Amino acid sequence: MYPSPYIRFDGYREQSEWFEGCSAGREAGRRVHPALYVLVLAAGFWHYRNSGEPAVVTHLLRTREEQQSLYPGRAGLRSPHEFGRAADLRTRDLDGRTALEWAEWLNQAFEYRGRQGAMTAVCHELENHGQHLHLQVGPRDGLPAVPESFVVSG
Repeated sequence: MYPSPYIRFDGYREQSEWFEGCSAGREAGRRVHPALYVLVLAAGFWHYRNSGEPAVVTHLLRTREEQQSLYPGRAGLRSPHEFGRAADLRTRDLDGRTALEWAEWLNQAFEYRGRQGAMTAVCHELENHGQHLHLQVGPRDGLPAVPESFVVSG
């Protein structure tokens, strides 16, 4: 994946997951889903147009152990982060109305393909972990094979 002026990363981990995640050599569950790149880049573009600043990706991949640590009382709770299908973006620099408009725009542009009633973008706070924009790719969005090269040769 190429660098984008519309997004920044909260830390080295998120940055490396973003850039290494599209590698064909990584197992499917531990790489960023190709459709998630599209969502995050679109979200970053919207954020930049409305704030003049790039969006900040605060979380991408999560292990099962990290999920259980975040939500200790909910052992069976699974997260699309565990499967490379979710990203969290910072909202603390936006007023509440703008953050909700951000989620609304993404939901209008990208239909969630999965459990009925679920959305692609949700602006929320869970278990006192801070408000953020959660983006997710539904389970009915298949995972295409990731080629070694995106260059088409004749």
